[in-house]
Amino acid sequence: MGIHIYSKLHIQPVSKPIQSEASKEAMAKHERSLAKRPSKEILIGRFEPGARLAQVVIRMKDVVGAVASINTLMASLNVDIRQSITYSVPNESSAIYNAFVEFKDPKVSLNQLVERLGQSIFVLDVKAFEGREGAIIDTISFPVNWQGREVVVLAQHAMARMFEDISSVLGSGGDVVLYELGTDYGKDLAEYFVSMLGRDYLVRNFDYGLNILAATGWAIPELAGSKSDFPDITIRLSSCLECHGRSSKQAVCSFMKGVLSGVFGTVAGHTVHCEETQCLAKGDSCCQFELHSGKSVLTR
Repeated sequence: MGIHIYSKLHIQPVSKPIQSEASKEAMAKHERSLAKRPSKEILIGRFEPGARLAQVVIRMKDVVGAVASINTLMASLNVDIRQSITYSVPNESSAIYNAFVEFKDPKVSLNQLVERLGQSIFVLDVKAFEGREGAIIDTISFPVNWQGREVVVLAQHAMARMFEDISSVLGSGGDVVLYELGTDYGKDLAEYFVSMLGRDYLVRNFDYGLNILAATGWAIPELAGSKSDFPDITIRLSSCLECHGRSSKQAVCSFMKGVLSGVFGTVAGHTVHCEETQCLAKGDSCCQFELHSGKSVLTR
């Protein structure tokens, strides 16, 4: 499908609908549900006025005991680990330890910490930088990756606002654009997982794979009905990025609908149609998507 963007558009200011009581109650229910789950902090930056913060990035041997040894060494210098992430480097025998730390002892310098770390039998290389006035930002790591794919971090409310504005400005055409974009992204995502795990694995474990939505902050998924009906299934989202904070008389999650269609169509090997039958923006208790099989597109 070709999408034509015209350079001269007269855009009227769009008035935002007043959030209905049902929508407010649905949002409150989601917030209570989210409160039961631990949040996942991403290593971007920390702001702690009065604290002496630093970032330490260590390339270390990928062996049992390496992380414990480094943590013990930092503790011996009264250095508090405020936030950290550790991961193995693909195709290498090394790992990365990236941490924001706070110096509790004013007599301990950053150079002393680097020197002590460099003496560890587990440490291969160390980079460290001090923060400024109680703030530390990751100035070392780029790009941001997940399983070898470059990703970006964008605030949830900003994404939801973009979705809403596209629909509001372009009307039904905007919904089509969002659906097509979602379908393309869903296909790309599924093709990546097929290359990593294989189609058979994904067919057997698609219900488990749905949790990628929660792991990436998009939604909290639930499979309704029988797993054996794949791909003719119902998926409920108890939280949804696309309609976050929105109020509407109709379902609004065109992008998510496209994503699910693209993902399940690619995994199943044939067209899968998706319809949103409930939506949080309408005040429903969840966003519900009904998936139905279409014509096969697999090459025989």
